[in-house]
Amino acid sequence: MQSEEPSPTRELRAVDGPIVLTLPADSRMARIARLTATALGSMAGFSVDDSDDLRIGVDELVVMMVEGGDGANLTMRFEVTDSEVHVSAQTPTSAHGDPERFVLSEQILGVVADTYSVATEGGSLVAWLTKRAS
Repeated sequence: MQSEEPSPTRELRAVDGPIVLTLPADSRMARIARLTATALGSMAGFSVDDSDDLRIGVDELVVMMVEGGDGANLTMRFEVTDSEVHVSAQTPTSAHGDPERFVLSEQILGVVADTYSVATEGGSLVAWLTKRAS
């Protein structure tokens, strides 16, 4: 039985429904999030550069959740359309909003993401980014 080769003209489709990861508050878990982001970027038609940017952005989200959280699990939600990936992350935090805390991470997100946000809301650290295929 022969396998069918993917057609180069085949249209990419959005993934039906979000992909949700719950990870321990451990920076080593960033690898799992990066692998997920790379696979989903491929589904969204990302170039190598776009995929690299998405991976870097996801890595920053994990770092912020681990450093800013209270040690509880973090949750990441990935949503994919035909040409973009939206990633949100959330974890409980006991830290109060120190505006200088994530300056470097926000600078990195400003370069690699099309849009992003970082905030403390109702006892949780919440951040998201959107990356579009170029």
